[in-house]
Amino acid sequence: MLIAISLLLSAWLPYLNPQQFWLSGFAGLTFLICWGINCAFIILWLCWKRRYIWISLVGILFSLHALLSSIGTNLISSKDTWVRSDRQFTIMTFNTSNMGLNDYREDSVLQGSIYDMLREASPDILCMQEFYTNEGPNFTNHIDSISRTLGYPYHFFTCDMSHWDYWHYGIVLFSRFPIVRSSKIPCGYSSAGSGSSFLQSDILVQGDTIRVLTAQLQSYMFRGNDYDLLEKGKGTFSGIRNLASKMKHTIHKRAAQSRKMAELIAASPYKVVVCGDFNDPPVSYTYNTISANMQDAFLKDGFGVGRTLSFLAPTLRIDYILAQKPIRVKSYKTFHRKGFQHFPIMAGLSL
Repeated sequence: MLIAISLLLSAWLPYLNPQQFWLSGFAGLTFLICWGINCAFIILWLCWKRRYIWISLVGILFSLHALLSSIGTNLISSKDTWVRSDRQFTIMTFNTSNMGLNDYREDSVLQGSIYDMLREASPDILCMQEFYTNEGPNFTNHIDSISRTLGYPYHFFTCDMSHWDYWHYGIVLFSRFPIVRSSKIPCGYSSAGSGSSFLQSDILVQGDTIRVLTAQLQSYMFRGNDYDLLEKGKGTFSGIRNLASKMKHTIHKRAAQSRKMAELIAASPYKVVVCGDFNDPPVSYTYNTISANMQDAFLKDGFGVGRTLSFLAPTLRIDYILAQKPIRVKSYKTFHRKGFQHFPIMAGLSL
């Protein structure tokens, strides 16, 4: 009964504002685990004491809505058979983790892998968070390089943070379609650069204007000791308390950002596509707030749990592409690459 109640709480608490009831910000993280344990209990009851099976069945039945937002059910994807026409385009979102920059050193192998992936995918619109570019000697100007090598005549960069006048960090959007107007909308502060603003861009696609919103919402900014505690269970009571406090603070900020994003969607005079790193799973206040009246490209054409984060847990889908109707989702693809912290995702959309 405790497991069934935990499942119901993990499915329904995320509808509450974490700023008013902070536990709701944690609840959704355990949903798939609780759901799996409840399924295991059904097997147990079928073999022993069948009269108790209703306990687990009730938990699963009343949490189906959360399961359907977490699992892609499309056994046959359209990504390999989709033929693009004039009124269709592709859009990719990718948290680049600073384009392979680590301790102010560029990783040429990882950079090469990123560029190879971009050439293979070749999206019409490319949105990148935690993006790094450098105008100094002996470093890579990724804005110029990507624009030139992948054929993007238009781009907009938020440049949320700079070091020494030529090291720049933020969110960038590249487009093969004309950008009518773009703006940087402040939404907080992040020491990592992107995460401090939303990028809003109006793009002219085949005579029709769409609005693209892309962002990286507030990250937990975990450090080495935090990962030891999360992945290995190694830590002290004070470490657990500090980690919980850090997560609580982050959840509050992300809740405010998600409401601001929802307001921007509602105020748009054009059809909206939202993409980026939400730093929250599908069963969360963040996702519920932003995805209201939107189509999730993964749920439309993906299958399984759709993992986009390469560490911590095999079920974490925290990067999304959402589209307003009447835009139609035609395809969806995840690009799994060794060494990537986040896996890029791409959707084919139709006007």
